[in-house]
Amino acid sequence: MDAVGTSRLYRPEPAWMATPEACHRARFAARRLSSSRVLVTVEGDIDATNGRSLGRYVERNTGASMQLVLDLSGVNFFGTEGFAALHYISVSCARNDMDWMIVGGRDVRRLVRICDPEEILPLADRLESALARLDRIAGRHNPARWPAEPRPAQSN
Repeated sequence: MDAVGTSRLYRPEPAWMATPEACHRARFAARRLSSSRVLVTVEGDIDATNGRSLGRYVERNTGASMQLVLDLSGVNFFGTEGFAALHYISVSCARNDMDWMIVGGRDVRRLVRICDPEEILPLADRLESALARLDRIAGRHNPARWPAEPRPAQSN
């Protein structure tokens, strides 16, 4: 007889988080900043050998978070595959209704300015400014009430 249970199809178990990963000349690490916010830090070089791995790592480690900070300030080289990874992450965040910010060093900001002239990707130059922007975004969200609360009766 087969075992009955559930499996997560899109977002992995949050317990998988915080496992650093080395991929060619880069290192990825994730940590929870709060119950709703995850920080993924990347150091080294992002190129054709590890761009896809970066996108998958971020997707695997966001769990049930509502916000993501992708800190690329420790990246020394950022090639076009890195930009493709940012696009993949952007689509993943949109699909999961997750707010996110990229903290980029000089090389990251340069390539993003070239490849994203409409400034669609949420780019910041410092971690503090990225966190402040996510705080402002979180303050604008209207929390959902579950189960739906009935409206109070109006007196005439």
